[in-house]
Amino acid sequence: MSSEPETKTRGRRSALVTAALVVLAYLAVAEAVLRFLPVATGLRSVAVDDAQPIFHFEPNRDFVYSRGWNLRDVVCGRVNNVGWVNEQDYARDGKLPLIAVIGDSYIEAQMVPYAETLQGRLATALTGRARVYSFAASGAPLSEFAVYAGYAVREFGAAAVVLNIANYDFADSDTAYGRPAGMWVYEATASGKQLQLVPYRPGWLREIARHSALARYLLLNLGMDRTLSAARLIASLAPTGRAVAAEPTEDTRLAVSGAVIPLFFRDFAQMADLPPGRVLFVMDGAHYPQAPVTDAVRRLRLAFTAAAAAKGYETVDLEPLFLARYRDKPGPVEIPGDVHWNGAGHAVAAEGVMASRLIADLLAKPR
Repeated sequence: MSSEPETKTRGRRSALVTAALVVLAYLAVAEAVLRFLPVATGLRSVAVDDAQPIFHFEPNRDFVYSRGWNLRDVVCGRVNNVGWVNEQDYARDGKLPLIAVIGDSYIEAQMVPYAETLQGRLATALTGRARVYSFAASGAPLSEFAVYAGYAVREFGAAAVVLNIANYDFADSDTAYGRPAGMWVYEATASGKQLQLVPYRPGWLREIARHSALARYLLLNLGMDRTLSAARLIASLAPTGRAVAAEPTEDTRLAVSGAVIPLFFRDFAQMADLPPGRVLFVMDGAHYPQAPVTDAVRRLRLAFTAAAAAKGYETVDLEPLFLARYRDKPGPVEIPGDVHWNGAGHAVAAEGVMASRLIADLLAKPR
């Protein structure tokens, strides 16, 4: 006859098994239900290393963008034949001149329908006169833009490039501030600061998320991927004895950002190898009069535009255009709860680009 302790042990085991089966059943139901809902799919970035040094996404697939626990602001889009968020398939030759639009998440723009994006609007406006391709990824810093420009010219024969610059693109270009995975950043070497690739390989969580709607909901819609990424960063620093850096002051960020500017122009000129008149920098700024940029950011923007002008490059400052739009037609130009442009914001940017000397000169050139 079983003793009382053995009976209690079997009871506890039975209770644990029952609880585990109940949890698994709930998870299975959640997985089944979420497969019928617009859960964010993510863009599935591919591995980046010396053999494949350009950060892009898994080609030829549709994606779904949504935000938050309630799956709001749904957008359905496409990653094209060579791995960029764009409704067009890219060709490496074509009769029309190619304009490459380069940037970070503002240009990647998975949260905006393609037709409403800067590149989508330009492609429509320039139909029959020029092709417009975009090369962009969330988290790409200014240093990566030089690499993207070289890639667009080398691989697709871009005749001109339009680079959108956000305020945070500068400091993120230096390993003193961060090491964005899969991107080219500036790192100190014996010969000064040079572009170095930070390799990237998708982790096991990303692999699971590709096959599970529940995992994608937790990681992407509820933002657990950001929490886990921060935890991994702290853990990776601890064993080396390196202290986790405190949040830098705006002055520190400005100093790092300013030092990146001459490095960028040095490498951009070599990689893109385009005449200055075939390059346009688009500077983002304040979107609303009640939310101006700080003095430090304004100084940074002025330093960049001055350096660009000294080399003969054209710059379009979007801030006056955004403020003029707000004066004439008050309304949001950002995604709700986000700083990224919505469709109206992209329209302002497209207006600025279409009014540039670059577009006028490119279209005036005999083909």
